[in-house]
Amino acid sequence: MAIDTSYRFETPENVQVRYDVAGLGTRFVAWFVDQIIVWFLTIFLFIALIIVGASFDSVLGEFGPSGPDAANRMVMIMAGVMVLVWGFGSFLYFGGCELFWRGQTLGKRVSNIRVVKADGFQLDAVSVVIRNLFRVIDQLPPMWIVPFVSGRSQRAGDMVAGTLVVADSPPELSPVRVVLAQRSAAEAQFRFDQAMLKRISGEEFAAIERLLERCLSVDISERERLLAAFTTRIAAKLGIEPPQVEQRLQFLEDLFSAELRRRDRHLG
Repeated sequence: MAIDTSYRFETPENVQVRYDVAGLGTRFVAWFVDQIIVWFLTIFLFIALIIVGASFDSVLGEFGPSGPDAANRMVMIMAGVMVLVWGFGSFLYFGGCELFWRGQTLGKRVSNIRVVKADGFQLDAVSVVIRNLFRVIDQLPPMWIVPFVSGRSQRAGDMVAGTLVVADSPPELSPVRVVLAQRSAAEAQFRFDQAMLKRISGEEFAAIERLLERCLSVDISERERLLAAFTTRIAAKLGIEPPQVEQRLQFLEDLFSAELRRRDRHLG
């Protein structure tokens, strides 16, 4: 089956957003980096367990029998604990990073890829938990073939959770982005703090950018319909009153400009 290298979805406001599906080689690099991190943390904990276990014989001498059998039991216990810690720690690492870093782990960030919902909505905790629970199954050798035959390079966990791994490389700057990136906060009519900006997903900001690009090429009635739909939805998500009709375009421009300034500070 041929792999589709691009993915498009349409928002409820009829704005199309496109992503490039991450290649399997890039995903492997990200996975490899993440595995190094997880194993490093596991080995560090294992060394700590060895240090604690060094006093095991003296403890057994006070509370029970000691000797080769006791030492063998301790080795088995430590090995079992290490496997449990690795499995649980791996789940917490991948799940926590993807949930709080907008679909990225350290490996994914280095490789410029991220996890998104296949339906275009914001990545949620349920999807993250499901795709990472399926790592146990996806790591079995027979399951390695699944991403190769999947039309969008999805593993089984992605299919069940309804997620995709996409490229997160900086896109070619649109004219709207160039203009709004240069707009200072002092020029804004509407102000948005970081807490408010974080409530808006990357997919929604991409849709806003597309809308701002389309505003000059659609008729007035269609433009007003789109602006009304977007501003009403965004204002509800931010917990504020929707802007007046004549301020809707300004509202979205100020919002997107504030997000560009936030990203610039984050990267700097």
